[in-house]
Formats: sequence, structure tokens, C-alpha cells
Amino acid sequence: MSKNYFLLIVAVIIVVSALVLRISDYSFKKDTNIEPEVVNISSEEEVDKVDLVGNDRDEHGCIGSAGYSWCESKSKCLRIWEEDCPAIIEEDSQEDSKKAEVEVVVTSPLPGSIVSSPLEIVGTARGYWFFEASFPILLETVNGEVIASHYATSQADWMTEDFVPFTATIDFSTEAENGNLIIKKDNPSGLPENDAQISIPVKFK
Repeated sequence: MSKNYFLLIVAVIIVVSALVLRISDYSFKKDTNIEPEVVNISSEEEVDKVDLVGNDRDEHGCIGSAGYSWCESKSKCLRIWEEDCPAIIEEDSQEDSKKAEVEVVVTSPLPGSIVSSPLEIVGTARGYWFFEASFPILLETVNGEVIASHYATSQADWMTEDFVPFTATIDFSTEAENGNLIIKKDNPSGLPENDAQISIPVKFK
């Protein structure tokens, strides 16, 4: 009789312990349950504070967060990895704002690209942009500070008016965030009317 009584007490203790552990586990889960934070936007002023994709249009209406940038030669927003944006020649001797014929096409880097040192430059230019198979190139900050200068060299016969492939490599160092790659027509005559250049906007890594 005393043995059965002892076994009954042990069984009761086990059942009670199990119930206590179950209740403790439920309470712990309930206390540690994190509800998602809900942001309520109740005014236009608060909407402006929220960083939304598509809410970063530039002065041309291009949405940078979606990968769009302004292409001057095509007068529209485009993604540079989907559609080429040929550079436009800026004739120093022209007094009007008309765009000149495209005589240089830079395929790398494209306008708006993020570049780092050494910068590889690839493109094509009319043969008369070269002199002795080369022409000067510059890398500047947006404030006009020259970061580096070098020469691009032709990869074919440059004694022609057709397009000739060229390459160049520039080593540079800068703390600026934005700048321009300047491709200059070689002008051994020194005459202003023979000057020409293109400017390609880039971002520094």
C-alpha cells in the first residue's frame, strides 16, 4: 500500500512539472514575439521624408535609382547598359549652340559610368582627330581641376577621314566624386578654329 502511494506521488510530481514547463515555454514565446513596426504616413510632408525608388528625378526628369541618366546627344533618359549614348563634339570656335556632327564615339567608359584607376578608354574617332597616330585626353573634376592627362593611340591607319579605333589607359587618384573625361582633337597648328573636344561625365569610385 505504501509503495503504491509512493508511485502515485511520483506520477503527480512528473505531471505537475510537465505542466509548469509547458506554461513557462508559452510565456517566453509570448513575451519575445516581436510585432512588425507599422509606419503611418499622414501628410505630404511626411511622404517627402520617405526614401522611395523613383522619387529621385534629376533636372531632366531621369530616375537615377532605376538606372536612368540623361543622354545629351539623344535628348532623353536612358540606361547606358541598354542603349549607347554617343558623345557630342563641342567646337570651341562655334558661337552658336548648335550640335556638331558626331566625330568621336567612346564605347568605354559610357556617360555616367563609375570609373576607377587605371581607367581603360576605348572608342573610335575620325582620322583627322589624330596627329602622329595620337591625340590628348584629360581627366578632370567637375570643377575643372585636371586629375590626369595622357594620349590615346590609334589601333589602325589614322591617315584617313574614316573612323579609326583608339585605346588609352589613365592612372589617377582623386577624392572627388564626379568628373569628366575630355577627349581632345590634336591640333598641331594651334589655330583656335581647329580645336574640338568631347566631354564624358563619369563618377569616381
